[in-house]
Amino acid sequence: MIDELQASKSCYFYRQKAPITKVAITELFRDIRKAQTSPSNNFFSFIRQPHGASIWSALCFQFDKVPAFLPGTKGVIDRVTGYLLIVEHRDYVAIFKSQIDIPPDFSKRYLQRIGAQDVDRGLTSKDSVFARVRLRHMTLSRFALRSKTLEGENLQNNVGMASSARFAPLGYSFTEEDEHFSTTPRTGRISLRADRAGYLELVDYACRIIERLQPRPGRPSSSPFLAAFARPLELSDLAANPTQFAVDTAILGQAIFDDKIIRLVKRDGMGYRELPKAEVDLILTELTDILRVAKNAHGKLLVSQPVTGFEVGEIAINKTRIALKRLSLPLLADVYVEDTHFALGADDNRAPLKQFIDKQDTFIVLFDQPKFAYLDGSLYQDDTLVNGGTQFLGYLFGNAELATVTDEKGSFTAAHRTFDPNSTFGAVLSTIAREDDVIVCDDLGDEWADFVGFRTDPASPRVTFYHAKHGELTLGAGAFHISVSQAIKNLGNLTLPAPAMSKKFTRWGRLYSNNNVRTGIQRTCRGTSADLKTAVEICRNAPHTSKRVAIVTSSLSKAAVEQTFRDIEAGNTPSPYFVQLYWLLSSFFAACTEVGAFGCVICQE
Repeated sequence: MIDELQASKSCYFYRQKAPITKVAITELFRDIRKAQTSPSNNFFSFIRQPHGASIWSALCFQFDKVPAFLPGTKGVIDRVTGYLLIVEHRDYVAIFKSQIDIPPDFSKRYLQRIGAQDVDRGLTSKDSVFARVRLRHMTLSRFALRSKTLEGENLQNNVGMASSARFAPLGYSFTEEDEHFSTTPRTGRISLRADRAGYLELVDYACRIIERLQPRPGRPSSSPFLAAFARPLELSDLAANPTQFAVDTAILGQAIFDDKIIRLVKRDGMGYRELPKAEVDLILTELTDILRVAKNAHGKLLVSQPVTGFEVGEIAINKTRIALKRLSLPLLADVYVEDTHFALGADDNRAPLKQFIDKQDTFIVLFDQPKFAYLDGSLYQDDTLVNGGTQFLGYLFGNAELATVTDEKGSFTAAHRTFDPNSTFGAVLSTIAREDDVIVCDDLGDEWADFVGFRTDPASPRVTFYHAKHGELTLGAGAFHISVSQAIKNLGNLTLPAPAMSKKFTRWGRLYSNNNVRTGIQRTCRGTSADLKTAVEICRNAPHTSKRVAIVTSSLSKAAVEQTFRDIEAGNTPSPYFVQLYWLLSSFFAACTEVGAFGCVICQE
């Protein structure tokens, strides 16, 4: 019956960790059949058959399966047919499959995931034309855009590469020599758009891809298009220490609530109960914290909570991956992950949530060198720091007046007609927002920003959201968390949505009050109410209106940041606090870019 097999040219590629024998394949097929309900006789079973320089094995049979959408029923059963085709060639293994998975024990012993850089280097070249790419932002900020997918006839001509280095490619489709490939490097899946093929043609396809994956000296690392993004590295090339760890709760939440491919369960007597959304939400919230990583006296990489310093886990950097060895958080106790393909409690391969996070690589690790990030099971390097941070520094603007600031808002009395000149609020009005024709104070309550400025020049209209803060000079991220989160959450309001404006106009027509003191400060700080309404109409309706989001702070010095980048360029290691600042602000700048806005920081010179 194997001659009747017709399947797509799509399979998963691995390096071979240990020699695969006839006995190993026989045991594999036996274990696969034992894991299924009511398996039929084999439609075909072939063990390590030669084909040219390769060896192939195949298995096909039927079995019962409970429909995923009827998990509690016992009377409705699907009879499905699954197949497996394994190709061994030049120390690589390719696996074609449908409805059947490789058991973990076999994978652990014989299969090693190929590196994303091997896929990039082996498949793509300068002649590759990319039509689709799925990107993951290299950030831990839960407020920033986490991922995006770009599609086009030729993305090289459509994608602005200015902020591309902040994204790592997780999957892409491209055409080369009239062949259309798609791949997900983190899983080793490589597909060719082609007619379905018989088993020997599938074997030949796998061998052809394996030949391309072979390392060849002098070959470029990958396509120039991919090179503009964060590039993948081997862990053996890592020359930095981990400082931060976070679970990618976005991926977990999507798998549970949106894709519904897994469920969280707890023991319930002799069986298991599925956790309701309220309990799952609490677990995801607990997993949201960014944890610190530090090496102890014995060389172990311990994970601890940032505020209390309490140790909650351990990671280990191995040859091919970073492993989560322990994660002891209260709400994770006795929580397991089940595959929703099985009825509730019927998944014999259910795993503790901590083990699932480790196995599926659903976590991110950052290092004391900002250019490195470990995500989705691969190490990536962002080379934007190589040039001394020139691109990053382009988002920072020095302002001399901020050096004289002593408070964020100043003091308030009924006699106040403007904000104190030695406050950040006062600096915004006196020098920072001098180009704005109209400016309003939106501080407190349902605020979009501390100030909203409008430039009504018909040739170059602009709307700016100013988020003003004050603090001691620092190169850490602590002073920026609140302002960055507020800025990102309000990016949608840069369009000045019409339904919200009536309420805003009423608010902006009042006097400013703070700490139960009603001052004489007009919220419309520059211009009249009529000017304000005209400015909103101009900036909302002009298609060429530029949008800007500015964090105004006295707690950062551009000169200090420049010096830190010079130190990095000279080979010195930055402090973990600066690493966190770099990633936080980078996520802010990238989030603004995604909505067509320019994010910046106005700070001390």
